[in-house]
Amino acid sequence: MTAVQLDIFNSISQGNSTVEQVAQNIHATTRGVRMLLDALVALEFLKKKDQIYELTPITATFLVKSSPDYVGAMFEIDDLWNTWSHLNQAIKTGQPPRALEQEEKATEFFPHLIKSLHAMSIGKSNLLADKLLKGKANIPLQVLDIACGSAVWSIPLAEKSDKVIVTAQDFSQVLQSTKTFVERHGVEKQYNYVAGDLKQVDYGENKYDIVILGNIVHSEGEKSSRVLFQKIGKALKPHGRIVIIDMFPNNERSGPPFPLLFALNMLVNTTEGDTYTFEEYCQWLNEANITKVSMEEIAPEFSVIIGEVV
Repeated sequence: MTAVQLDIFNSISQGNSTVEQVAQNIHATTRGVRMLLDALVALEFLKKKDQIYELTPITATFLVKSSPDYVGAMFEIDDLWNTWSHLNQAIKTGQPPRALEQEEKATEFFPHLIKSLHAMSIGKSNLLADKLLKGKANIPLQVLDIACGSAVWSIPLAEKSDKVIVTAQDFSQVLQSTKTFVERHGVEKQYNYVAGDLKQVDYGENKYDIVILGNIVHSEGEKSSRVLFQKIGKALKPHGRIVIIDMFPNNERSGPPFPLLFALNMLVNTTEGDTYTFEEYCQWLNEANITKVSMEEIAPEFSVIIGEVV
């Protein structure tokens, strides 16, 4: 976070390759810069030879702001660092220092987050689109992308089939960022937008072939998500599918590590959020008359839940 916020990687990408040059470029002390650069070398974010510092290929791709694959936006602000510093208090009280699911907080934080998540997720999203469009690429499909963010999970569907029409829903300020990404990918003619809180939006009945929940359930929590599933069950056409992208611990909640650590991230950032097991999703989706539910491996270490109205 410090390297991103002090423009360390950008400075080196612009030809500043010594401690003195970087320090002068970012208006910092040589003592502090030397210590930071050496720590980044040890962490393999930088390379060093004869006191000359270079970016690694991965750093050049993902942490230089001019790169199209830049993921550092989420580290340009201290929000995650600050909320995790309140973990002790959150465990004792069950309450977060802030609640990201609320519109005011969401519109402050998510424009930064979605810039990073778009670059991190677009490859997986393309693989998922291939799975969802198999045998259906030439069939008109109505897609609903709930709390869409950058629309990273629906854009590849529109790119791969001009028969796809997407309704993208999110808070109005977030949708301004959504439109930027949609236009960048050249699929704006296939998008409609619905502004509002997902808890309050009416999604209608028998309208959609695919409904996407891309990393949404974990921030909403069980109560809100079960109500949302009921609305989605009504909004889906017969044989329509819900696609849930999230982090899934095993049914015993003993692993894998990341979904269980992410549950703590929800504790310090939301009022009700958590991560949920496949068993729990099956129960909640079945309650919404989405009875054909499976966990589908799209790529190694990337699986999604797909439920179908039968």
